[in-house]
Amino acid sequence: MIHTDHQGGTTFSIHAPNADLVEFTGDFNGHRERTLAMRRGRDGEWMIRLHPGLSCDLYRFRVDGRFVIDPDHPHTIRCRDGIERTICPSSGENHGRSGASRIA
Repeated sequence: MIHTDHQGGTTFSIHAPNADLVEFTGDFNGHRERTLAMRRGRDGEWMIRLHPGLSCDLYRFRVDGRFVIDPDHPHTIRCRDGIERTICPSSGENHGRSGASRIA
C-alpha cells in the first residue's frame, strides 16, 4: 500500500508475515539506488515513511534478500540494467488506496 499523509510524507507498506527482514530499495530524487530498512508493524505489515522532501521514481522491496516488485502496483519498467522496478505513482494516485502488497 502507498499512502501520502497530510504532511506530504509517503508511506510504503508490504505484507510479509514470515519475513525476517524487509527493505525498500528506491531511486531517490533521480540519483542512484539506495536501500532503506523497513520496520515491522502489526499483522506482518512492514512499513517505511519517506519524508516530504524525498521523492522516489522507481522502487522495489527486498524480502529476506529476494527482490520483489510491488504486487499492488502493476506499472513496472525494465531498466537498462535488466532489473524490473515498480514506478512510483504520483501523489494524486496514492490517495484512497486500500489494502496492502502481499507476499506469501
